[in-house]
Amino acid sequence: MIKDLEITTIEGRRFAPVDNRPQEVRIDQNLTIVDVRRENDSSRIIYKFTSSFSTLGTISLEGSLLYQGGEEIEVKWKKDKSLPETVANEVQTAIFSSSVIESILIARDLRLPPPIPMPTLQKKKDIIGFG
Repeated sequence: MIKDLEITTIEGRRFAPVDNRPQEVRIDQNLTIVDVRRENDSSRIIYKFTSSFSTLGTISLEGSLLYQGGEEIEVKWKKDKSLPETVANEVQTAIFSSSVIESILIARDLRLPPPIPMPTLQKKKDIIGFG
């Protein structure tokens, strides 16, 4: 169970001028678990999340998540630098959700495109049928 999630470092950079922006931009996102440490009855999971906007810029977030659980988390981390599958899914989802929301706000301030695909609206076609 996740008890706490905090961002400790925020870094954002725009490399290209706003008016020199290409029409299409490839946005890559990467989440890396950096370390796992035992704290009382919980595990502190240290992470880094990065959004790369091709040649336009980058946003990097570092933080930690406190996961209340068994010692198997730290044991598996020390053994093969991974988390148990059931824990990994919950932890990655929480970090990714929090980081993407924060990245959207930072991208807006840096005048970068949002790091998620925006929904497109289509006009509904008239349906002609028999009544």
